[in-house]
Amino acid sequence: MKAGFFEKDVTPPVGTYLAGYPSRKSGSEGVDDPLFLRVVAMEDDAGERLVLVTADLLKFPKPMTWRLKAWAQRTLGLPSASLIINLSHSHSSPGLFYQECYPQWPLDIDYICRFEQSIREGIAGALDDLRPARATFGIHQEHFGVSRRLPDPAIGGKTRLGQNPEGYYDPDLPILAFYPKDGEQPRAILYSYACHATWKSGQNISADWPGEVSRGLKRELGDDVMTLFVQGAAGSVATRRDDRYGTPEAFSRVASGIADFARSAAMRPLELKLAAAETEFGIPYDQTKLLTADELLEFADPADTDISPIIPYIRPANRSIVRLWAQHIYEWMRTDRLPTEFGMHLTRVRLADGVHIVALSGEVTAQVGRMVKALFPDRDTLFFGYCSYTDAYIPAASMLEEHGHEALQSIYFHVRPAPFVPEIDDIITREVLALSP
Repeated sequence: MKAGFFEKDVTPPVGTYLAGYPSRKSGSEGVDDPLFLRVVAMEDDAGERLVLVTADLLKFPKPMTWRLKAWAQRTLGLPSASLIINLSHSHSSPGLFYQECYPQWPLDIDYICRFEQSIREGIAGALDDLRPARATFGIHQEHFGVSRRLPDPAIGGKTRLGQNPEGYYDPDLPILAFYPKDGEQPRAILYSYACHATWKSGQNISADWPGEVSRGLKRELGDDVMTLFVQGAAGSVATRRDDRYGTPEAFSRVASGIADFARSAAMRPLELKLAAAETEFGIPYDQTKLLTADELLEFADPADTDISPIIPYIRPANRSIVRLWAQHIYEWMRTDRLPTEFGMHLTRVRLADGVHIVALSGEVTAQVGRMVKALFPDRDTLFFGYCSYTDAYIPAASMLEEHGHEALQSIYFHVRPAPFVPEIDDIITREVLALSP
């Protein structure tokens, strides 16, 4: 097998607006730590290749994904399905596309163009860097993630954003370590975990907790070791904040744990046998949950009308977002352009015998990740969310009745006409099982 790598600092200029929090009304004020673009290319003994692009950014635009896939296939001969793009979802990074409900966030178009060009350089550079290698694989566990779906008696037991120690999070932290063919010092460590990168919320640019862990890994393993983070099914998981977690020292301990595991006998050799397939499919919106034209006009009213009887939990600070949402949905309804389903992108990759990747677009919740992994009890599944494009939360069916940000409130932020249909689990299951690499 062969492996190649590429790394580039993609920190934007100070003053660039940061996405992620509606309360931000001005540009960034400084840099806590740099943002990086990192790329790994793999090639098995049969010549099949896989390229994984990672970056310390919030959301990826769908058109850019398909431009990059087309460019890589035409220019480098890399099949579209063999290119996976994943973002860490740092909420202290710039936006890459216009978001209708956040008009206060202007885009730095020059930065976005430079970033797209950097990804091209990264894909080509990692493929040019391919050299004989060996790889090891294992699944560590960490517990700094916590469910952010908190049932609240004040709203009839429905869910709101809040730390819920009793809720579900996925402790799995898969690790891939890449070594020179005959060397003992790793060239790169790839790790994945399912947890929102929302540890920070200020006005400074930052890679958030993945940046802290990556720097800790370099301290443990050496500055020459590239660290690549891949976001998992983090849609319903936040960083735990208690006496043990949520500090720089805690993330240093996390890095030490990953490094110790990567050097341990728990890691096993990974003989690449690459194959990849991708598809797009639709998840319908629940037509029974659509608001009427009169209700949309009420929501869109420029006066601060009370919408709490219809939305069981919406913070007053987000009233302007709901107003903009209603304006867009009403106009789509008026002109017969209302979308009926959401387009999902799915990739399945066989890495080796008994090890595969399932990568989904969207802010996939931990419960969906668990459901997908349970479909394959005979193999290790690396589940990657936040791939290709990230313009909707993907809840499990059980969340629809529980409400909460992931199932209900997020439709206003992402400008979706209604929540998803209750059959969402069945649709995802069917599509994942039908796609065979």
